Amino acid sequence: MAETFEILLGDVTDMAACVRARYRGAGGVVVRGWVRGPYCERSRTLPAKFPFRAQSPENDGLAEAIVTDPCLWSEQMPHLYRIELEALQGDQVVDRYCGDLGLRRLAPRLPIDFAPGTG
Repeated sequence: MAETFEILLGDVTDMAACVRARYRGAGGVVVRGWVRGPYCERSRTLPAKFPFRAQSPENDGLAEAIVTDPCLWSEQMPHLYRIELEALQGDQVVDRYCGDLGLRRLAPRLPIDFAPGTG
């Protein structure tokens, strides 16, 4: 039931990218897993493994992984990372998720400048 997981992309810089995972099912759940990669059909890379870590001791279903030295996705170099997650209640796995993610920096949308007298 992958729809019970929400993947959130935080800050992305040349040094690190923050990937958060939230379990939206029952409470009292710990999320564990990995971000693996990068993988790209057009280049060879050495994949690494970045663990998700719980963000609070309350088992609120939120975890975060920091991808260091990320390879960003572009049309020319479509680097992808594989996300593998499990939601645990105690020792029991109650849900799993596996999917791909491309990391991109979000650029702010700048206002359009009009030449004097045109707007």
